[in-house]
Amino acid sequence: MKNAQQVAVHLDTTKCRAYGICVTIAPDVFSLPKGSPVAVLLKDVTDGEDLADLEEASFNCPAQAISLARVESAS
Repeated sequence: MKNAQQVAVHLDTTKCRAYGICVTIAPDVFSLPKGSPVAVLLKDVTDGEDLADLEEASFNCPAQAISLARVESAS
């Protein structure tokens, strides 16, 4: 059964310095295109199954550019 909980991901591109740690931890959510000065979000809302990886990416971001919010599903 699919997890109904979803997580909204925000990447503050004014803070991001393209360290790439987020890409290493959560490559399905973040990307760092060659030559880009900042990481990019591949998806801004993801299943709750990714929460542990997203929390790790947020915690380990040296620029503190990643924030997360749980999305309440309307049942």
